[in-house]
Amino acid sequence: MEIILQEGCQLSTVATMFHLPTYVLFAANPFLSTHVKPQQPIQVPGYAPESVMLDEDMSDAEVASAFKLPLRLVHLLYDSSYFAAGARLILPRRVTEPVTCFRQPYDYATCLQDIRSLHQLFPFFTMRTIYKSILGKPVTELRIGKGKKRMHINASFHGNEWITSLALIRFVNDYLAAVTHDKEFFGYPASKLYRDVTLSIVPMVNPDGVDLVIHGSKAAHEYEELVHFLNEGSNDFKGWKANIIGVDLNKQYPAKWEYEQLRKPKLPGPRDFPGRTPLTEPESIGMYELVNAGNFDSVVALHTQGEEIYWSFEEKEPPSVARMVSQMEQLSGYKGVKELDNYAGFKDWFIASYLRAGFTIELGRGENPLPIEQVDTIYEKLCILLMVILTSETG
Repeated sequence: MEIILQEGCQLSTVATMFHLPTYVLFAANPFLSTHVKPQQPIQVPGYAPESVMLDEDMSDAEVASAFKLPLRLVHLLYDSSYFAAGARLILPRRVTEPVTCFRQPYDYATCLQDIRSLHQLFPFFTMRTIYKSILGKPVTELRIGKGKKRMHINASFHGNEWITSLALIRFVNDYLAAVTHDKEFFGYPASKLYRDVTLSIVPMVNPDGVDLVIHGSKAAHEYEELVHFLNEGSNDFKGWKANIIGVDLNKQYPAKWEYEQLRKPKLPGPRDFPGRTPLTEPESIGMYELVNAGNFDSVVALHTQGEEIYWSFEEKEPPSVARMVSQMEQLSGYKGVKELDNYAGFKDWFIASYLRAGFTIELGRGENPLPIEQVDTIYEKLCILLMVILTSETG
């Protein structure tokens, strides 16, 4: 929420008024000094504007009492000691409930709206477009935190695994709220995570594929005839993993890609076609370039299903990863899988190229797309798994 102070004061005074850590206010207002000048707009994280109309004449003290605000804050917001009946005031309302969607199919438009809602409420994280999908949808990266440790998480490489984006965005919402209000986050001080870790998040790698699965062939626009052909004429796109032109984005990376080329489909289709060469698609190229520029200590790619953690590639990962996976198994009940006859994936390439920790986490059980009824359990386990990596000394 943006407020404009009528009087000058210390930024720490504003933090106290709103029960916020001072560092959160600084992060949301990087241009501010410790002293805020009169008429200076300030972003206040965790609050939304609430419009109220007074039914009767009220003094400043009565307004403060009626709306449970510090009298000093009323003075800072309004340079008045008297408010007439019928006056409309814009007052700060603390937001304590999540603002993101959670129990509905999660398409690109919903994800984008959630990202915007989060940035409006928690303006201390940054967001930027890192590439556009084949259909021209901007794909957003979020950056949260100030730490030396750098971790990347993504979701929905595959169209029919959109529930991973839904769970990941809720994780972001809950984390930002915990940082804002200086709470613990799954038993760990959120402020420490924020100071220790710079978190990169791409909530929806393959928006075209997601929309095709959820909305059907009309979502393919100029590729509608193509997707019908690739789907053998069926209007049921629930099995579609690929991008909009039939390339499996998680088989596009230069990590024994030639093995997948030999044994996987030779033509585009709903799943498993690795492309004519590695890195032919704007989505896979965009993720490749993000990682090459990001200097990440670890990456996590969220998929469904199987409740498994894939964590190795030709034993090129650090020795510490095995210990992390053991902890993840114990806490979550998921199974760590080291050897996997599968190549050319995002985490495979990261491990092979950087010799660092990379994970593919298969959330939930059943047949994709997983039913929305699983989202609570999926989210609970996801948080457990991510917290192990976030709080690991070597992750």
